[in-house]
Amino acid sequence: MSASRIPSLSSLRAFEAAARHQNLRRAAAELCLSESAVSRQIATLESQLGVALFHRANQRVSLTPAGSLYGDQVRESLQKLQRDTLDIMAHEGAGGIVELACVPTLAVEWLIPRLPAFYAQHPQVVVNFSAQADVFLFDGTPYDAAIHYGEANYPGGRADPLFDEESVPICHPDFFAGETVTAERIAQAPLLHLSTRRLDWKNWMEAAGVGDVNAMRGTRYDHHSMVISAARAKLGVGLVPRFLVEEYLALGLLAMPVAQAMRSQRAYYLVLPDSRPVSDAMSRLRTWLLAAARDFAARQAARAGTAPPDLIKKFE
Repeated sequence: MSASRIPSLSSLRAFEAAARHQNLRRAAAELCLSESAVSRQIATLESQLGVALFHRANQRVSLTPAGSLYGDQVRESLQKLQRDTLDIMAHEGAGGIVELACVPTLAVEWLIPRLPAFYAQHPQVVVNFSAQADVFLFDGTPYDAAIHYGEANYPGGRADPLFDEESVPICHPDFFAGETVTAERIAQAPLLHLSTRRLDWKNWMEAAGVGDVNAMRGTRYDHHSMVISAARAKLGVGLVPRFLVEEYLALGLLAMPVAQAMRSQRAYYLVLPDSRPVSDAMSRLRTWLLAAARDFAARQAARAGTAPPDLIKKFE
């Protein structure tokens, strides 16, 4: 495409603002331009494209179907240009930037504390984090990869297994005030739930042989970090992945009232999108991350005294 056929940045910005507000006056105010200047920019763009982007009636504007589609495309392109500009300014052109979507508590408690080891090997690579707990489509996002908890099959992506998960009950060390605690006693305590895992306590109760109890009662939180904080604040008993609270348990900041654990049928995966090539920076992060996860899984198995066959199989 020749440069003469590429719309000017000023006309694209004027169109994007007008498309977002569907109001020329508001677009002009946002861009610190006159309304007539915005209108001229849009008219020039429509002339260059040969397509009407707005319906105009009684001094009001509304997007045509083509304008609505083009508005989304231009907005995405301008946002990417802004991100790229900020990245090059922030990192002084060093290159090697990875945009990673990650389960929030996993990022805080597991990945970020390990990143110094990665940066020691790859000091020019920068990893930007975004919290993302749900499955999403990579198209239209800036993400180069995601760390996902769930199944191996991921829409539009290919998944590498990292490690699986075992959940344990946790509470403040003084929560039961010296009582002899059983699974039945926990069933009567205030339960702390993760909103996205509504059945975890029910499944734990069934595995512990506790019946005739409403395992759905209690408060719900969006992230495991909130469940952990609530348990530390003596608000109840949480059910969380063991690896997220090992340090709290070792320091005596949390306690496991009973030893009953629950191994999940799901696991953590590193997912790369099928729709884009893998950059050198992403390739380096993937290699390091898989090795770190393999080492972590082996250490977890050693502490338990045995390596679960399903975990061994994942890493063969």
